[in-house]
Amino acid sequence: MQESLTIQIEMAVDYITEFWPTAFNQTSHLALDNGSLRKVILCGSGDSHHAALGLEMIFKTLAKRQVQAGPSMYISRYLVPDLGETSQATLLVGISSSGEVARTIEALEIGNEVGAQTLAITSNFDSTLARIANSVLQVDLPDFPSGPGLLSYLGSMLMGYALATSLCDGDSAQRLSKGLETLPVILERWMPDQLEIGRRFAHEVQDGTCVMVGGGLAYASALFGAAKVIEAAGEKVWAQELEEWAHLEYFCEPANMTTWILRAGGRCRSREVEVINAAKTIGRNLAISSWDGGEDWQPLFRESLSPLALWVAPVAYASERSIILDEVPFRGFGGGRDPREGGGASRIRSSQRQDIKSVLRQLA
Repeated sequence: MQESLTIQIEMAVDYITEFWPTAFNQTSHLALDNGSLRKVILCGSGDSHHAALGLEMIFKTLAKRQVQAGPSMYISRYLVPDLGETSQATLLVGISSSGEVARTIEALEIGNEVGAQTLAITSNFDSTLARIANSVLQVDLPDFPSGPGLLSYLGSMLMGYALATSLCDGDSAQRLSKGLETLPVILERWMPDQLEIGRRFAHEVQDGTCVMVGGGLAYASALFGAAKVIEAAGEKVWAQELEEWAHLEYFCEPANMTTWILRAGGRCRSREVEVINAAKTIGRNLAISSWDGGEDWQPLFRESLSPLALWVAPVAYASERSIILDEVPFRGFGGGRDPREGGGASRIRSSQRQDIKSVLRQLA
């Protein structure tokens, strides 16, 4: 049987094609107080956190809202409690495919208590997250074998873009919608070379240690790519922000350390060139993924949609590494791990949730 990520890669373009109109239609019927809405906060854990980071720019550049994205625990315990008078002008978006992640539920619960507008993006309409949110956007997912999530990530992203469209003015909404409609055709042309890069590179690494590097939204894609390698193959892979790589991993040994640079071609473009030159100069085993977008896309728009593309080569790499190593995803939930908890003792779902009063007591 084919490995799950391989199957999801093969389904991805059709899924984007089919789900985008559904996502757009859902958000067009969403009842939000757009007139008073000044700020959007996006949060999630794991892949949903990476999706939140990847969506940040589109709300800022096209929807023209103040926006902040971050991990659910930071948002719930350090940001939302201090919204104060701005809470009613804030839309707090919790992203969770299962809808049962404790920290994201906690964020929306505290958001409700302080008076923010709360919205859940989830594939589980009957979940706790959906039940407590003021509004729900449901991500429809096709059937695919159990394994590291790709389609769930893409579905959350697409719903986020659709939400941004609903907050845009008419011209910006049309521009974004058209971009998403043409994206599958662009991806079909762009993906084959990227898949080849990922699969070939999987056979060139030494011990599996790898750092994925990206600036701006490409950093969100680096986080997601690293996560897929960890989940699928269990190897030592992490993500680093483009500028911080030059301050830290630049000095790592060995000289041929595997390094993957993701390029969105936006505001970090000049620094991407410098970091690539630095990595080559010191002898890194280097892979580069460069997203070109549509022919008439401006750099900022191209970067804004890059998270829907820059996953391709890293996910192909993750899938191929798992096959080479004959590895079971999530280490087969062995060693005390439990799939019902997303990791057993980690208590991702059953972790004690806090309310606004207990959080404020801790912050006092």
